[in-house]
Amino acid sequence: MCAKFEKSSARKSLGRLKSSFVARSVAICVLLAVTLLAGGCGFGTLKKNIEQFAEQAVLEGHARVSGTQGNPIVVVVYSVTDKKIADLFLLPRPGPFFFVLPAGKYQLAAFENRNRNLSYEPGEDPAVLTAEFELQAGERRTRLDLVIDPGSTTRIPFALKTLSPERREIGQLPELQLGTITNIDDPRFSEENGKLGLWDPLKFLFDVGAGVYFLEEYDPHKIPVLFVHGAVGQPGDWKYLISSLDRSHFQPWLAYYPTAPHLDQLGRGLVRAMAALQVKYGFSRLILVAHSMGGLVTRAALNYTIEHASTRRLVHVPEFVSISTPWNGHSGAAKGVKYSPVVAPSWEDMAPGSSFLTRLSETALPPECEYSLFFSYRDGGILSGEANDGTVTVSSELAMPIQRQAFREMGFNENHTSILESREVAAQLNAILERARTAKH
Repeated sequence: MCAKFEKSSARKSLGRLKSSFVARSVAICVLLAVTLLAGGCGFGTLKKNIEQFAEQAVLEGHARVSGTQGNPIVVVVYSVTDKKIADLFLLPRPGPFFFVLPAGKYQLAAFENRNRNLSYEPGEDPAVLTAEFELQAGERRTRLDLVIDPGSTTRIPFALKTLSPERREIGQLPELQLGTITNIDDPRFSEENGKLGLWDPLKFLFDVGAGVYFLEEYDPHKIPVLFVHGAVGQPGDWKYLISSLDRSHFQPWLAYYPTAPHLDQLGRGLVRAMAALQVKYGFSRLILVAHSMGGLVTRAALNYTIEHASTRRLVHVPEFVSISTPWNGHSGAAKGVKYSPVVAPSWEDMAPGSSFLTRLSETALPPECEYSLFFSYRDGGILSGEANDGTVTVSSELAMPIQRQAFREMGFNENHTSILESREVAAQLNAILERARTAKH
């Protein structure tokens, strides 16, 4: 019954709107979802996902080495129940860590990885170890302070061979993609999987794979450019702009994530991935390019990094480019929150006036960062009233607190998605990247 309803409703809806355009629009996605999924199928899956996320426990803390700060720190959470390493967190320098875990008994350990090989050497790497503790479903345990004494004789009792931040040893946690090499036409980069990230984020995490993908082997002589897609988007959205990228000086990295969770959580996940990659490759510069809601996620990640920088930052961000980002939110997300039988957490953050949006511009950008605000203004005829790009209003793209932080603003006669296939955008982006490459900070 549900499938039959979806099929007949889809024909009517898709007669009015182009599906490829709809797939990338937060507001239209919300409204179509109400139409197409009113039978409960998609919302039922999303509801189960949200309930499962709520059952996860959260551990948060800070790890440091007493008196020193020169080597990476590895934080490990050990499942006493499964007798396996549940997860690990890599820190290039002292800083915050966090874990999302199923309920169970655990033990935390951290060590200073002096030889930087992600392998614990009992005689060389000083460590700290906590007592066993139990986490209840939905529990949030914070302010855990792990201080490693350089002269400590503490030994971690469980086996720690060469560790991998990508692989989790317990089945309840998905793998991460940290530098997985692929191509821009990877079947995982599909519109269907982009939608999956909104309606079934757990399936996305386990079957598709969130994290950061590479299109080539890491090259220390090239500057990484991290491309961050928008709501129900996927890395393939960047195909045209990447095709015009100067690959002799820049290497494209592709963020991929489900778009249902809260945006600050997605931002922290991005920070975690980049920290692991920095430990592995040691890069010192990173350029950020984000589309639509991806701009909000990227700014949240950047803010988190700045706010928790207890020492000099290892990675400088000479340029951040946001493209058609709804800095003031979207009325469609607000409608989803008000009328939808199940609310994706990201919709709450995207609703105008949300606490997430209010806080976003309060943290100053890094002093070396030249922020470029690209906005689109070709009215697609789908929204009415305010000037818009067919998906986002121009006033949201040009939120004044964000404008004040911009080094440059550029408007393009494109709609919300065609801006990613614009020759002029590609030319301006390449000029900005070249400026960032040659700038001295």
